[in-house]
Amino acid sequence: MLTARLRALIAAYGRYVAGLAVRGVEVLGKLGLYILAAMVLGLHDAGQFFLCITWVSLAATIGRMGFERAMTRHIAAELGLGRGRAARRDLLVGTGWTAFGAVAIGIATWLAAEPVAAGIFGQPDFAHALALSPVLILPQTLSVSLGYALTGLKRGIASQVVQNAIWPSIALGALALGVDRLDHLLWALSAGLWLSTAVGLVLVFRDRHRFVDQGAAAPLDAPAELPTLWRTARPLAVVEITQVSLNSLPALVLGAFATPAAVGAFSIAHRMSLMIWVVILSIGIMVAPHFAELHRREEWAALRAQNRRARHATAVLGAPVCLAMMLWPEPLLRLMGAGFETAATALVILAAGQLVNCVLASQDLMLAMTGHGRLLQRLNLLQLAAAILLSAALIPPFGMIGAAIVGSWTVAQGAIGTTWAVRRTMPRAF
Repeated sequence: MLTARLRALIAAYGRYVAGLAVRGVEVLGKLGLYILAAMVLGLHDAGQFFLCITWVSLAATIGRMGFERAMTRHIAAELGLGRGRAARRDLLVGTGWTAFGAVAIGIATWLAAEPVAAGIFGQPDFAHALALSPVLILPQTLSVSLGYALTGLKRGIASQVVQNAIWPSIALGALALGVDRLDHLLWALSAGLWLSTAVGLVLVFRDRHRFVDQGAAAPLDAPAELPTLWRTARPLAVVEITQVSLNSLPALVLGAFATPAAVGAFSIAHRMSLMIWVVILSIGIMVAPHFAELHRREEWAALRAQNRRARHATAVLGAPVCLAMMLWPEPLLRLMGAGFETAATALVILAAGQLVNCVLASQDLMLAMTGHGRLLQRLNLLQLAAAILLSAALIPPFGMIGAAIVGSWTVAQGAIGTTWAVRRTMPRAF
């Protein structure tokens, strides 16, 4: 009996552990990258480095216009009904639009580098690094989009390799080999992101045989067609931009009121707390296509079981990490180098919000993968409104502590809001 139970648990949760193992490569790569970047570049240039990659993340998210999550939903749902040609069409349309968006936002960033560096951040010397960011924006946009396409193909581990495992390892290797200038590090990051994009293209191409119609049976009352990809993407674009804005807002606002050294210390603490997303996103990538497929096939009992397994796995794997950051913030920050322990209190506050996120995880994905994008959009806009108000009230007088409160509150608000929304709109799925 025990052996049978153990086999059942391995079957239910094994893929989560496998996906998390791949994310472990991301953790080591990013953590090593942040530590070495801080040590090699110093507080001033490290602060500019973190501001630059924060800007790139925001710009790439705008460039994707929500098509990445829409592709995951459409590819998984269409393949679940054997409609491979429709899935292929959505893949091509989504990838084409994200490439166009990335080029457009990259050009705009290059043109606006000097006024943004001087006018918003008050650091004219930041203009050179910001002007280089377009070489990161296009490959980051494409690698993330291809990763989400692989997620729709139920290639969750491959998706995580493409999105998160390759580029930090390349950048870390460049630092280890002697790169000690900010601009050179940005070029190394670009090379890693282009390699990620190339690997993603190869992996998607290898699954080309799945993009043919199979004639799988559909429920009698299932909708004949999904909405157009653009219609699915529109609210999800707002969601993605809002989410990256929420992650970026505390550091960006702090950058306008604090020294580069303070921004560097807070950015390390903030990014350390965001490591919990390693667990949340790893499990989310594994379950997202199942959410879309099971909802499309109206298999409610299986959908509810999948949702519960995802929540339980995230809580078990993620909560201990949050507690460690709350109990031992200073030793963890000292690992990054001298001076970063000044952000210890900020790390405790940020980890508290992530603890709530761990316990109530994956419900934003449930809404996104089941056609409730507009509801998710409204919840995210409420988060953004709260973040803007709190940023204006707390960051100018309290600095990094105020920024930490903003980050922690908005993360917890999002987890609670999406959980409430799923329970209200789809009680059979919770």
